Amino acid sequence: MPIFGFDHLYGAAGWLSPGYVSVDANGWITDVSGDAPEEGVVFQAGVAIPGVPNLHSHAFQRAMAGLSEYRTAAAQDSFWTWRDLMYRFVGRLTPDDLEAIAAQLYVEMLKSGYTAVGEFQYLHHGKDGGAFDNPAEMSLRALAAAQTTGIGATLLPVLYRHAGFGKQPPGDGQR
Repeated sequence: MPIFGFDHLYGAAGWLSPGYVSVDANGWITDVSGDAPEEGVVFQAGVAIPGVPNLHSHAFQRAMAGLSEYRTAAAQDSFWTWRDLMYRFVGRLTPDDLEAIAAQLYVEMLKSGYTAVGEFQYLHHGKDGGAFDNPAEMSLRALAAAQTTGIGATLLPVLYRHAGFGKQPPGDGQR
């Protein structure tokens, strides 16, 4: 059973300097302590803090980063113009695209200290606008990306019944 030592570790008891984390064969933490073990310590210089969950993710948006980071000539930009761009973007995504994008994002999250993600999923149709044979196809691909990368995931399925205020019917891009 590996024991990792750190210069400083933040745990339930506050800061431990130094701090030690015992891990079982499956990688689960079994003990956090300020007491130095007699042997078997793998020391990691630096600070250790608990992992952080990302409670609100739309993984596909990682691939559209930068597409709306400008002002149009008319300067009439708003949430609604951003949403229109987003719907045009997702209208081109395939299940393979979503899985690859989500996997890349989840690796970035893990490298940044996130250990779990709440994934809001509201992509339910293919590029042609038709439903997938399995209505959960895109959700399953987001979960597959989480499984591949090792991040903990909670799927948060979403269904939009209206396009905005006043119970407007969903637009073509809302799928």
